[in-house]
Amino acid sequence: MKKLLAILSVTGFLLACNPGNEKEKNAVTDPVTENHPEHAEKATGLILNNGAKWKADSTTWVNAANLQTIVSGAKKESPENYLQTSTRLLEGLDKMVKECKMQGADHDALHQWLMPLMEKTKNLKTVTSVENAATILLEIEKKVNLFPQYFEK
Repeated sequence: MKKLLAILSVTGFLLACNPGNEKEKNAVTDPVTENHPEHAEKATGLILNNGAKWKADSTTWVNAANLQTIVSGAKKESPENYLQTSTRLLEGLDKMVKECKMQGADHDALHQWLMPLMEKTKNLKTVTSVENAATILLEIEKKVNLFPQYFEK
């Protein structure tokens, strides 16, 4: 029940703090990007700020580093390990959202990074095989590692 409440609160917060439907405006639904993972960032709408990185506050940086630590330290022997990792990631994402003080375009860019990460983390929670879990965790790891490529202090 706590897990469901955490997921609902994170989702509710993200929907509430997104004034428009920027995700829908920026999303690209192109079959080419679906078949070419190297274009995944464009598909989510995450782009640089006119060639520069977006500004993220120190709290957001700390929380992003925490997510990187969770992913890099994940045990991968059993589905239960992946379930534990997904729980830790959801807790970290919930903390990031609760502590978010960013505003404006930088905040919108953060959402472009955060929303797909949250979706992948929810998917990790439902896996039943190590093979499927490993694939999803690799996607999560790639997404988490994009943070410093698009954001700066």
